[in-house]
Amino acid sequence: MDSHNNLLTGVTDPAEYRQLIKTLGRGKKGSRSLTLVESFQLVRGFYDNIGTVTQLSVALMLMRVKGETAEEVAGAALALRSTVDNQWQQLQVDIDWPCYGAKRDQLPYLLLSAKLLAGNGFKILLHGDNRVLPHRQHIAGFVDAVGITSVTSAAEAEVALTSTGICYVNADVLSPLVNSFTDIHQEIGLRSLYQSAIRCINPTGARLSLRSYFHPGLDDIHLNVAKLMAENSQALRKTNVAIFKGYQGECELNPRSSTRINVFKHEGLAQIEMTTQLNALIGRKAQAAELQAQWLTALWHGESLGGDSHGICIRTSTSTNTSTSTRNSTESLRAHSAIMTNVMAILMLTDLSLSIDSAKRLAGEYWMNRHSHFMTQAAIGTFKPYQSLITHSEVANAHTESI
Repeated sequence: MDSHNNLLTGVTDPAEYRQLIKTLGRGKKGSRSLTLVESFQLVRGFYDNIGTVTQLSVALMLMRVKGETAEEVAGAALALRSTVDNQWQQLQVDIDWPCYGAKRDQLPYLLLSAKLLAGNGFKILLHGDNRVLPHRQHIAGFVDAVGITSVTSAAEAEVALTSTGICYVNADVLSPLVNSFTDIHQEIGLRSLYQSAIRCINPTGARLSLRSYFHPGLDDIHLNVAKLMAENSQALRKTNVAIFKGYQGECELNPRSSTRINVFKHEGLAQIEMTTQLNALIGRKAQAAELQAQWLTALWHGESLGGDSHGICIRTSTSTNTSTSTRNSTESLRAHSAIMTNVMAILMLTDLSLSIDSAKRLAGEYWMNRHSHFMTQAAIGTFKPYQSLITHSEVANAHTESI
């Protein structure tokens, strides 16, 4: 369990738990939002079998109707985090990458961005809940296709992180509360503060934690949540939290629009402006073949396998005469731009002195050399993320001089 502020203790009496529900439901004049401590007690009290699923459901819907506050989300996130086994916090992770949005009509290109970064010295933990939006393209259905290990314990995660630098874990492995919240969501059909809180748990206490949102105004809430969680959790005070509007809500930047990334640091705030990386592309929807897991595999291998200048083609199941090239299609251009945009953003977030042009050059080098066994050693030597003296800028300049 994480070390928390001494005030963050659960309730022990069912009457105390009922009082939390009454606080939310006393009518227009008598009700109020929960404090951070009360929200922690609501979620933790359910975990401790003080409250019932009916009481928790009612509380979630009352908060939903009035609009959840940053204090309520932060309290719930801290409570969720308190149920995560301490072994997860012992892992050495650079980037906490929560993926709970799931894109509608495109594949999760962020997986190839993360794989590219992992191949260059970053330790990355991906996590998500594949039951929240089952009708969308959730990353859990695609990690195997790109060679990212799916783990079911902290011990398995440590092995994967040591060998490949990256792994994925479903959120129900992290906390037993996840299934309860997801069951409530599936039964009632409405979102709750869980969808925001689960993104914020940072189970390993990684130095960089990504947070995406979709609806306007949630950026301010996430900034306040990050601040409140850092104030109430010693383990999170060294974490930088990057908050941005996600591509169709997923934790992935959209290359077709400029994006402002707000960075919360315990000592203050910073901002990164990501300019548009893809202009004048016809916005058609992806074809059926481009929504298959094999498409991600083809994107990764298509430019170098067998020296085929035409890349890999995936034939659709509905036509034997139609093929889709991973090099030349509209979707492949969108995909490649998305991959590069996200790699650039991570590089800039881990080295705030890095210019966007240098990040772009370095990301391009990563992509071109992604199949080289000696890529990491030759390109960056003994570089480790967050070394402030040996920066990404110097690495990018070294690449430029060698071209």
